Amino acid sequence: MAGLQLIPLPGPLVKFLAEPIYNLWKLQFLPPNLPHPGSLIPLTLYPYATASVGILFLCYWLAFVLARAMAVQGSALHPRPGIILYVVVAAAVSVALVGIAQKGLNARAIYGFFTPLHSGSFMGPYVNYNHFAGCLELALPISISLLGFALIPSARHARSLGAGWLLVGAIVVMLAALFMCSSRGGILSFATVAAAQLLVLFGLLSVRKIKGAIWVYIALAVIIMGVAVHITDWSNTLPRFQKIISQDPHQNIRWKLFNDVAAMGNRLPLTGSGLGTFAVAYPFFKTLDRQGLFNHAHNDYLEFLAEMGWPGLLLFLGFAGWVLWRGGRVIFKALVLRTRGDPDLAQRALLITGSMGGVISLLLHGLTDFNLRIPANALTWFALCGVTVGLSDLGTPLRRQQPVGEDQRDLLA
Repeated sequence: MAGLQLIPLPGPLVKFLAEPIYNLWKLQFLPPNLPHPGSLIPLTLYPYATASVGILFLCYWLAFVLARAMAVQGSALHPRPGIILYVVVAAAVSVALVGIAQKGLNARAIYGFFTPLHSGSFMGPYVNYNHFAGCLELALPISISLLGFALIPSARHARSLGAGWLLVGAIVVMLAALFMCSSRGGILSFATVAAAQLLVLFGLLSVRKIKGAIWVYIALAVIIMGVAVHITDWSNTLPRFQKIISQDPHQNIRWKLFNDVAAMGNRLPLTGSGLGTFAVAYPFFKTLDRQGLFNHAHNDYLEFLAEMGWPGLLLFLGFAGWVLWRGGRVIFKALVLRTRGDPDLAQRALLITGSMGGVISLLLHGLTDFNLRIPANALTWFALCGVTVGLSDLGTPLRRQQPVGEDQRDLLA
């Protein structure tokens, strides 16, 4: 899509497809250099930004392809997607520890030496605390699924109590950091995903001999998380949630910005202003009575609409829907077959609940922020999409299975 926006087209065609872009391009030329009818104009206001962000999304796509390939080639004993998931969790725990240390030390700079110019709300290595929360949202559902994977013995691996304790500690650290950062969107998105994920996990782990160990670990995790919540400073977090109830949503600056961006998208429904050009294009459509530069729309979906038009937004929604459909199909079949003894399918579904949980969490947070325009979070999100799709390939089992019965074969068909 970005490549199409970079192709120079005749001026009359650009005027037909996106008249605001044509008019804005004319403003960049002073007489006597006004573009004549035969001038070639791209469908983007800032070709350099479109090319740069387009290359970034190409890298994200490569991460998706590589993660999918690793997931397909895994095995139950040594699941390669597990490597990716553990790396994501380890990186997020490191980020969380940095954020907690910054809060405790009342740090004035990131890593002690970098002070953001236009933000005093940094957390960890992220300039904005909402993107710090986005990093944790991607990893927390994975930690929950890996905890279930570590506690469930199978024919190929024993229960790993050490890994279970490490994952409980990782969950506590990341939850404490998530509460400390005061991101309402991050907390609500994770809470929604975690509630749905736990329901699925209890369905998958409904074997009686496993229930005892699961309940013990849940009780211990609740106690430790309770301590973490108790020591967390809620003086900034709770007032922010109270503000949601007390404030008129129409007076919220994000709501006003969303109205502007939606109108911008309606003015350029076929082409958008060009991938990566929001900061350049928005001032020409701005009605918000506030000074300052808006680099992003604070809504991933509206930003796709503004920059790539309806074709770009529908392409993104189609990709996300396809990933969720692939993962959800496996989870549904695993729930159907949970009483029939299909350990490979159950283990596959356990991992998918984590990777797909991270994908959904960032999609929910995308309603009020722009994590998919933060390279670290976007790259991880696409990698988790690749893991989800790779694990959902039911034709490539995690390990060689015993022949299934006719009734199971009918359900898997």
